[in-house]
Amino acid sequence: MIYLLLIMGLAYNTSVHSPILFTSNRQKTTMRILCANVGSTSFKYQIIDMETTTSLVKGGVERIGNSPSAFTHAVPGKPSREGEIDAPSHIDAIAHAMRLITDAEVGCLADLNQLDGVGFKTILAKGYWRSARITADVIAALEASTPLAPMHNPAYIASIRAFQELLPDTPLAAVFETWFHQTIPDYAYEFGVPRFWVEKHDIRKYGFHGASHRYISERVPQMLGRESAEGLRIISCHLGGSSSICAIKDGKSIDTSMGASTQYGMVQSTRCGDLDAFAVLYLMDKEGFSTDEIRRQLIEESGVKGISGTSGDMRDVEEAIKAGNDKARLALETYVYGVKKYIGAYIAALGGVDVIAFAGGIGEKSATTRAQICKGLEWCGIHLDAEKNEKSTGETDLSADNSRTKILVVSTNEELIVSRETARVLSA
Repeated sequence: MIYLLLIMGLAYNTSVHSPILFTSNRQKTTMRILCANVGSTSFKYQIIDMETTTSLVKGGVERIGNSPSAFTHAVPGKPSREGEIDAPSHIDAIAHAMRLITDAEVGCLADLNQLDGVGFKTILAKGYWRSARITADVIAALEASTPLAPMHNPAYIASIRAFQELLPDTPLAAVFETWFHQTIPDYAYEFGVPRFWVEKHDIRKYGFHGASHRYISERVPQMLGRESAEGLRIISCHLGGSSSICAIKDGKSIDTSMGASTQYGMVQSTRCGDLDAFAVLYLMDKEGFSTDEIRRQLIEESGVKGISGTSGDMRDVEEAIKAGNDKARLALETYVYGVKKYIGAYIAALGGVDVIAFAGGIGEKSATTRAQICKGLEWCGIHLDAEKNEKSTGETDLSADNSRTKILVVSTNEELIVSRETARVLSA
């Protein structure tokens, strides 16, 4: 049996995929890999048995650094645990999770030494494009890219160091979000900036949510009953607190909305998305904002939250709209318009579209957002079935009978992609 402690929390569908078996360098018939989903104030974990594709444990700690921190921990067939702890840092949250994982009553491992490796869904590191065993050089590359990923890289670095301390003899692997987008052609990732920006600082479009978009590129052909993605044009819409759109042709990314950072692209929950650089410079000159302060405003006070003045959570925005809040209405329509513009652009880039795939918390759960995105796209053969859309749960086809383009909801499975890569790196 192969046990993988994976990020993000969805079990692998046994009816679609086959397990992959490995033998570790410990001469065992199993490989147990702990993978971490690290947010700026959260730590989530899951264990999957890759032979039976069942979840062995799922848990997480929220509000790290803002006590009390809420935690959850659940093992099938055992009492679940939830409550509050004092977790001033990611190290405290990770230590708490490891204690639960090995707890006699609610744990799933007898000892942490049963782990063969740790996998991380890392965001961005200078000079690293896909997956790598974590070394001092990888950590240095993460640190060098922190100005481009200020919400994510510090938390990942802290977590990596925590695991190095907890499990000094266990190898760690990083699966970078930029990996899937390395097939984007040079003219699509170019920003048109001075050459030394590119040659010295690698300023270009990287793209993110790579694990999700890669999974969608594999899952959509299966949902359509096709043997491969060859000849298939997919526009993947990963919509959630962090959102991005990806144009996928023949299973490969050819363009994506995010840029050199997760700040670029469509409006996010609390991040502004596309913004004229001179507007930033103007405000810094007029208001005397430091780079740290302008960065904070663009990350924490912008996007859907900034427009609505209430929340970056689309559920809250939809409730505010029902209550007559016009700023909330504007926030939703701005978000929807951004998605629609990228869909139109990617139809042109792909030379047409066969599938629109919705994924992520908003993409999977907000019928209102899906309906507004598809409204007005009938001219290019995109027809949403309103009744299917309102009643949908889980993975499904929302296309109307006369739709030339398939409209699918996909339950993205990032942890599956990370588990494959982690196993590959550690068994290489």
